[in-house]
Amino acid sequence: MASFEEKLATIIGRPSTQRPFVCDGFPSDCSVWVVGHNAATTGGNWWQYWSSDSGFDLASWRNDYDAEREERGKGPSATRRRIDRFRASIPNILETNIYATPSKRMASMPDSDTKAFDLMLATLTPRVIIAHGVPAAEHLAGWTDGKLIACPHLSRAGYAIVDAVIAELQAN
Repeated sequence: MASFEEKLATIIGRPSTQRPFVCDGFPSDCSVWVVGHNAATTGGNWWQYWSSDSGFDLASWRNDYDAEREERGKGPSATRRRIDRFRASIPNILETNIYATPSKRMASMPDSDTKAFDLMLATLTPRVIIAHGVPAAEHLAGWTDGKLIACPHLSRAGYAIVDAVIAELQAN
């Protein structure tokens, strides 16, 4: 994990407002990934939630995420509520985006690249990737190292779609 951490730091910098992934513990323990286009909320310096000894501190990140959203007069986004639904049913979920640079809208996203995501995909071994939204599904179209489930962007997908994906994962 040390080599991965060093490579990731080279890509996103230290400190970094980019958000390469969110999980509970080590990304290498996550067999299911939820992949979108880019994060809408920064959450501050991503490295404050990372420890080489224990991985990513999801609880602290989530507290800060909720506080940031509340300051903007908002609750959890539609996407976040659906990811929470996945987390409640499927263990070891990693959420990530093909672009680590956050922006409130895809159209206003600053110049970015997929290097952090591509490093993760080359280094870690998810069993299943849930690609939500066209850009994520297109980026992953050639991925054959596991099961790829493409679905509408979670901000627009109904809970029936999320529940169908959960049922499919639980059946396997």
